[in-house]
Amino acid sequence: MLAGLSGLCSARYDLKGRGPFKRAYIIAATYRSGSTHLCTSLWQTGLLGAPFEYFNYEHEMKYLYARLGASDPADYLERLVACRMSDNGVFGCKVHFPHFAAAVRQFPGMLDRLAPVRFVRIHRRDQIAQAVSLAKAYQTRAWLSLDSSDRRQVPLFYSQEFITACLKEIDAQERAWSRWFDAHRITPHVVYYEELLQDRARIVRDLCAALDVLLDEPSAVEVPRIAPQADEVNSDWIQRFTASTG
Repeated sequence: MLAGLSGLCSARYDLKGRGPFKRAYIIAATYRSGSTHLCTSLWQTGLLGAPFEYFNYEHEMKYLYARLGASDPADYLERLVACRMSDNGVFGCKVHFPHFAAAVRQFPGMLDRLAPVRFVRIHRRDQIAQAVSLAKAYQTRAWLSLDSSDRRQVPLFYSQEFITACLKEIDAQERAWSRWFDAHRITPHVVYYEELLQDRARIVRDLCAALDVLLDEPSAVEVPRIAPQADEVNSDWIQRFTASTG
């Protein structure tokens, strides 16, 4: 079930940027917020590295740590930047708050090493749809379309209580990010998932401008094909939850 996640960590997707490191950005996400769609959109530019969940200690970080032969968190970051940085010296990643908090604890100098670093915060306005997506992902264990070869064989069950718990989990992560940004006096660049779906070109262009890469020469990149996972189950659960709570 994790084949897709480990595949994203393979050397096939390494960039090995030729230029010196110049800047980094971190996408501050919550579960099922549309951050994967944002990552692949930015990755495709060839200007913004190959952003993904490199600090998810449950999955991607575990695979990459082993593949890169990292000796400690600082060494892991050095090797990671070297292999996932675009030619213009830009490195990007996305993190959910629990993974971010753990990474900063393990390597207190992480943000200094990535400086100058810009934070990009992605929100999803339709949090019921987000919670439904999270509830389904927990049941199938398929977090990406790359992991979903057996997804339809997993029996799914609707639970108002479970979706409510997912809503609370999303809210807790949103609050944790807000507290951290407030404590560090950081104003992130904000992206809304719904606006990304409506006008991806504008969202990507605005981010390229914010990160000052519009005039850079793009790298040649191979981007994994990750399809949306929402289907009739999502629609049915959203309707049932809205009807039962509205």
